[in-house]
Amino acid sequence: MIVTVFNGSPRGHRSNTHRIVEPFLEGATDAGARTEEVFLVECDIQHCLGCFSCWGRTPGQCVHHDDMPSLLERFVDSDYVGLATPVYGMLMTAILKNFTERLLPLNTPHIHRDEDGRFYHEGRWKRLPRMFMIANAGFPGGHNFELLKAYMASQDPVLEVYRDCGELLGNLEDLGDPGAKKRVADFYEALRSAGREMVASGEVTTITIDRIHSQFMPEEDYMDMVNRSWDEVDTA
Repeated sequence: MIVTVFNGSPRGHRSNTHRIVEPFLEGATDAGARTEEVFLVECDIQHCLGCFSCWGRTPGQCVHHDDMPSLLERFVDSDYVGLATPVYGMLMTAILKNFTERLLPLNTPHIHRDEDGRFYHEGRWKRLPRMFMIANAGFPGGHNFELLKAYMASQDPVLEVYRDCGELLGNLEDLGDPGAKKRVADFYEALRSAGREMVASGEVTTITIDRIHSQFMPEEDYMDMVNRSWDEVDTA
């Protein structure tokens, strides 16, 4: 079994997004999967031209000569694919959005309607990986992820990780609140459990999902902490 995560953070290995992906893939590896995290910021991915050559003149093949052919191979060879991103402008980063637009060669131009009345393009491949989403936001609260939830609704995701209060995901030793430190550590352990469960059974238990989305600290306390940290930067 192969699990691949495409990380769309511009901060790459230094990102909070990676801090979430890493323990999740550790759990998947423990369960026997081959895992990979692809840092899209390190890849050459040109913008889609909207020319539809991949549907007409060269079916399944883009006119660009960049890293996307190898990324598409990794995509279709995977059993599970995760899209991972910080929340930028209430949605995914431009890096990840550009990647998802370049997935167009995986489909044909033929339009179909599903049983819920939604339209979609026919897949060029008989088998595509199951999808999951990993996202984090610097704001507190779950409202930051509404657009991502709407985007994923048509993907029938096996898992959605929406982590608010993302500024707490750094070095646990830097957290002054012992309770928050413990809750962040439990969050990472819950991610490992989620990776193991997904690979072992094809689903993640509600208990693990609830652990993943448990509150780190009261929203007012988090706001005060973040604002104080920026005040210190401004006066330094």
